[in-house]
Amino acid sequence: MIAAAAASGAEPSDAAAIPDSAFGPITGLPRASAAAVAEAAPQRTPNLTEIRDPVLQSAPPDRAQPKLPGAKPVVIPIATPKPVAVPKSETSSSSGSTSHRLSGYASYYCRAGSSPCTSGYPDVSGVQAYAAAGPRLRAALGSDWRGRVVTVDGIKVKLIDWCQCYKGEPNEKLLDLYYDVFARTGSAVTIRW
Repeated sequence: MIAAAAASGAEPSDAAAIPDSAFGPITGLPRASAAAVAEAAPQRTPNLTEIRDPVLQSAPPDRAQPKLPGAKPVVIPIATPKPVAVPKSETSSSSGSTSHRLSGYASYYCRAGSSPCTSGYPDVSGVQAYAAAGPRLRAALGSDWRGRVVTVDGIKVKLIDWCQCYKGEPNEKLLDLYYDVFARTGSAVTIRW
């Protein structure tokens, strides 16, 4: 029978009511006084304006203003390079005449440290009076233009290279000057030979 009851489970009995005698006052805990109950009640939040926006009794001290000596300019003199003298054997024509003239615009190349130069003609100290001839200048000089010396705004310049110089465009250039010559002439130039 025990085996049968364990397998099928025991039937629960009806819940019995708890007698009133089981309920009574709890002893051993102190009884709270009316003052303690009032103190434990929620209180109004104190005014925190002084903490949020503090009022200083005195103004903060002035910021220090140290006396510093005035800045002194640093001046580094840079000598103005002079154009390289071109031997008479390299003048613009055998007669030395400058009866031909062409005006227009120039651009530049061979600026030390920022753009390449023509091979064999590096940009070193002093003025490198070299240029690359554009289409109009080559046509005006003829087939023996390379190695010719022309005067660009009074500076003798040797033509060592050629440039496309925007051929046929409204912004076509007469020549590409080495930068140190361009810095003296600017972009609007007159070429004589």
